[in-house]
Amino acid sequence: MANLDALFEQSAQMTFGEQAAIEGVLARLRPRVSIELGTASGGSLSRIAQWSGEVHTFDFAHRVDETAFPNVTFHRGDAGTRLPEVLRELEARGMVVDFVLVDGDHSPDGVQRDVEALLGSTAVIETVILLHDTANEGVRQGIRSGHPERHGKVVYADLSFVPTFDPESPVSEAWGGLGLIIVDAPRRNWPQRRAIKPNVAWSTTTRAAHAWRFVAPGRRLVRPVAYRLRKVIRERARRLEARRTTAAGRGQ
Repeated sequence: MANLDALFEQSAQMTFGEQAAIEGVLARLRPRVSIELGTASGGSLSRIAQWSGEVHTFDFAHRVDETAFPNVTFHRGDAGTRLPEVLRELEARGMVVDFVLVDGDHSPDGVQRDVEALLGSTAVIETVILLHDTANEGVRQGIRSGHPERHGKVVYADLSFVPTFDPESPVSEAWGGLGLIIVDAPRRNWPQRRAIKPNVAWSTTTRAAHAWRFVAPGRRLVRPVAYRLRKVIRERARRLEARRTTAAGRGQ
C-alpha cells in the first residue's frame, strides 16, 4: 500500500495544492543550491532539503531539529541583513541559486526588500522563485513594489501561479496562494517568449465580496501593527532559545 502520509507535510502551513506545486517544481528542478525565507516548523524545508544539494534557510526563530538536516545551513536573525550577506558569499564562491521560496517577512516593506535583494544578486541568474501568500494584499504590494517586470533577467512572472480562496470575513486577511518568478539572465534555459502576467499589477488575487473591499482601509491600518508584534514575538522566542542553549551548555 502506498504511504499516503508522505504526500503532504502537516507542518508546512500550506494547502495541499501549494505543497504539490512546490514538490513538482523541486522534483523537476533538482536544485544544487536553494534558499528558503521563513523556516518556521520546517514543513517546506523538509521537501526543499530532500531535493537540493545545499540549502540556506532564514528565520528569527525556528522550531526545527537542525541535526536532521545535514545539507542545510540555518541563518537566525533578520533576513533583511542576513540574506544579502549570504548572497554575497554565494557570489564570491561562483555559485548560482537554483530555487528560492519566499515565505518570511510578510510586511510590504519586508517582501519588497527580499525581492529586491534576490533580483539584484548575481547569484540569482538562472533561478525559480516561488512566493507564498501572494493572495495577501500586503505581500502582493511588496512584490509589486519590487518591480520584477523591470528586471531584464526576469523572463516570467505570475503572482497567481497557485490561486487561493476568498477570505472568510470582511475583516480577515487573505492568505495562501503561490506566485512564480523565473529568472534566466543568459536567456538559454527559458524556451518561451518573455511573459509578465497581467496579475502582477493586481492588488489581490481574490474575487472578494464588496464588504471585504470596503473595509480594506481598516486592514491596512492594522497590518503594520500586527507585523511589528509578530517580529517582537519571534525575536523574544529567539532570545529565550539562545538562553536555553547557553544554559544547557553550561550544565554539561
